[in-house]
Amino acid sequence: MEHSEVILEFQQVDKRFDDQAVLTQLSFSLSAGMVVGLLGQNGAGKSTLMRAALGILEIDAGNITTLGETATDLSIDAKAKIGYVPQQPFGYEGFTIASALELHSSFYPQWDKALETDWLARFGLDSKQQVQKLSVGQRQSLALIMAMAYRPQLLILDEPVASLDPIVRRQFMGDLFELALESGSAVLFSSHITSDLERVASHVALLKQGELVLFKEIDALREEVVLVQLADNQDLPEGLTVLNRNQQQVLVDNADQIDIAGVVNTTSLNLEQLFMELHR
Repeated sequence: MEHSEVILEFQQVDKRFDDQAVLTQLSFSLSAGMVVGLLGQNGAGKSTLMRAALGILEIDAGNITTLGETATDLSIDAKAKIGYVPQQPFGYEGFTIASALELHSSFYPQWDKALETDWLARFGLDSKQQVQKLSVGQRQSLALIMAMAYRPQLLILDEPVASLDPIVRRQFMGDLFELALESGSAVLFSSHITSDLERVASHVALLKQGELVLFKEIDALREEVVLVQLADNQDLPEGLTVLNRNQQQVLVDNADQIDIAGVVNTTSLNLEQLFMELHR
């Protein structure tokens, strides 16, 4: 798939909290139609990166361009084209689902009432329910509808499906991908569930201790990132990018470009295996 219009771009981004580096020299971009899964351990910088993209957090160095504008100085027009679901969905206590959606939709001229109705049914939400009586998963479902029913150009989702049951989660992730393609949106979402990322992401951005270790199309991961088993005293062929090493087991990138036929053994990895090997 070709991606044209750049919707979100990180350039050499640094962020520190006190003396702790949280993001270091981080660069990548999202274009229309891209669904980028953000993967990393707790504390790797995923939520910080997302909040910086929204202008909620200021960065210490580098640039973030969101919908063609500086992230910390977004216009009202740009903000109306961004959907965001944080890890802990917001309030609307005292509202019914119907009244909360009525108020929320009033801020968005492009609100898709049919999509709202469809997703209320899909998530099993009754519009007469009181928001304060909803379960965590139901609140998350409502927050997703609020973020997506106006078909934003940029959708940022921080662990969006963590509280959903597996069947609803799988449906939602499939719909998310289709919605991005339909609407020409870019989607950046974080998840600890690697099977979700593999199912719907077009690209994966893998963070380790605030650094971007990998940014690749999901289909390229199996071809280009492999686990190499070296024999004793055997050297690794030149030109491979070492991502992690555990004695004679070496996780390498760009394996498709180097002749490694002489290496004792190579293993292709799925995303979960890759994540585990990277942090071994």
